Amino acid sequence: MSYKIDLSELERDGRSMTQELVRRFAEAIDDGRLGPGEKLPPTRELARLADINPLTAARVYKRLRELGYLSATVGRGTFVRSLPPFASDEQGDDWQAVALPAPLPSARERLLQDFMNMAMRGGDDLIMLGIGLPPTDALPARELAEATAAVFAEQGGAALAYTDIEGLPALRAELGLLGQKRGFAADGEEIIVTTGGRQAIDLVARTVVREDDVVCVESPSFIGIPSSLEAQRARVIGIPSDADGLDVDQLERVLARHPVKLVALQSISQNPTGRHLHPERGERLLELARERSFFVLEDGVYSQLTFDGDAPPPLRSRAPGHVIYVDSLSKTVGGGLRIGWIAARGPVFNRLVALKTATDLNSSALDQRIAARYLATGSHDRLLAETRLLYRARAEAVMRALERHLPGEYDAIEPLGGHSLWVTLRRRVDERALYAEALRHGVAFTPGHAMLSDERTRPSLRLTFSVESEERLDEGVRRLAAALRAVLRADRFSATAPVA
Repeated sequence: MSYKIDLSELERDGRSMTQELVRRFAEAIDDGRLGPGEKLPPTRELARLADINPLTAARVYKRLRELGYLSATVGRGTFVRSLPPFASDEQGDDWQAVALPAPLPSARERLLQDFMNMAMRGGDDLIMLGIGLPPTDALPARELAEATAAVFAEQGGAALAYTDIEGLPALRAELGLLGQKRGFAADGEEIIVTTGGRQAIDLVARTVVREDDVVCVESPSFIGIPSSLEAQRARVIGIPSDADGLDVDQLERVLARHPVKLVALQSISQNPTGRHLHPERGERLLELARERSFFVLEDGVYSQLTFDGDAPPPLRSRAPGHVIYVDSLSKTVGGGLRIGWIAARGPVFNRLVALKTATDLNSSALDQRIAARYLATGSHDRLLAETRLLYRARAEAVMRALERHLPGEYDAIEPLGGHSLWVTLRRRVDERALYAEALRHGVAFTPGHAMLSDERTRPSLRLTFSVESEERLDEGVRRLAAALRAVLRADRFSATAPVA
């Protein structure tokens, strides 16, 4: 760097050395002597080169970061920003790219946005095997309409007022009863109502995890879990899962090398495999949590959708001080009623409430009042009994379709619940190419790499079966098989094409 910026003749006649060095660096970046992405020396080296103390050198870099000239990453160093600062143009928005912080990796989020947009647009042209939502014709629209009318009839304008930050007392009581029945909570006092399960996961991540903490997630897993942990700049380590859930032996190997802060998983009807965590693995996981003092984030969003109706007890029923449980009504009552919750106790409960307060103060109080009224009627149990049969039939339909249209081309574990199954292809193929070709054929799926946090050698994908009818599931798998054949043909052609 010394040959690009002359630090040998700094003006030292009483002027601020910080300002002088900031000016020289800014001029060097503006005129191109220091280019985008160029690494600068550590503060101690700058202090030596400029004959200043290290604190002054640190202030120089801090001021240049504030001005938008530099970026810094812990463990990597200080760099010239790819986009240098420039004057704001009142006619455009390009200045925002400099003013905003550097974006985190967001491939998962972009894929999720695409799926949500495709699902909302609907239409018969695209068969949606890429998102786990309940079908609209299976949602309790009449019961919710009745609950809404009753809420307004009884409360009038007060139905639109705020409620407790922890959640509407009546809803917390209903969720507490559900928690006692299923084992995720002792009573309503352990419940914090959230704006869907996604916010519940995010609040837990933001409360428990700090930058550079080591966290473990099952792999594959729900996209939102690693996304929230990565947003905290944690080091996310994927732990493989199989037909018996999280591989606890692999987790123990990680624990032998790293101080793990949190382990996140879905123990019942896991997304995307539809499998349950084996009881022996669950017990060992809780033993490790007690021995090593880490939290377990248990996502139970599909736990009520076991096909046989006999869900294993949640992990939190056996270790309520170590397990933070999150859940929602989105997969049963519908995602438009934004009702999720956290079950926790101890100091972490108070931390979560404080963060909830700072985040949005209240989840929709109207939604909470409607949900409390709906749950009190007992309609939810009847809904679950009906939809379990529906999802079991559709899971069986997609398994038959795979065997019919892709014989010998895949491995899949039969799901025990939920909205999806995990498929691993036996032949190598570029997942991104297959995804693009499948969309051209009119079918969407979730590429495996979006749900994995560990390295795999074989391509994989998630197929959801909750939204489409059995006939469209069969047609969707047929289109997927056609897309796979097209990609394999293209690969063979490119491998044998003569070099020009």
